[in-house]
Amino acid sequence: MAREKPKVTVLADLKEADAALAELAGLRRDLAAVEGVMNDAIDTIKAEAKAQSARVKDLEAALANFAVARKAELFPKKKSLEMTFGLFGFRQSSKLKTLAKWTWKLVLERLQELAADPEGRPYREALRTKVEVDKEQMRDWPEDRLAAVGVHKVAEDEFYYELKAEELREDAA
Repeated sequence: MAREKPKVTVLADLKEADAALAELAGLRRDLAAVEGVMNDAIDTIKAEAKAQSARVKDLEAALANFAVARKAELFPKKKSLEMTFGLFGFRQSSKLKTLAKWTWKLVLERLQELAADPEGRPYREALRTKVEVDKEQMRDWPEDRLAAVGVHKVAEDEFYYELKAEELREDAA
């Protein structure tokens, strides 16, 4: 496949710049219309996926209820039953549940207490800590504090444009 170099439009004067703004406004208007059609299509697809997902959950629940109701009959020796289009059955698993009168919040507090102890290494392993840089907080810092952590502020001029939508509507009408 041959490489193509993108063409860059060069504006020579204010008349061409104004024409570029007019074209931008037209393109934005057309793009908004296309996006409306696209969003309608996406909404239809999402609704269809939601209906199919609900049907999947319904069938899974029905299959589970069937298996539980006939567990002794269907699984006297085996834990699964192979069918034409798949298999179903029971699998042993283990879950963590809190003791009576305990909540996960109490468990967390107790883990933190035990982890604070010098010999609390096994308890520290059960705690997660996510640490990340808060750039929004650092925006207000003075330069010397930023430099101490290897950061500096850079001021940049960023190009922008605004379209006069009212005038363009009058021209389009």
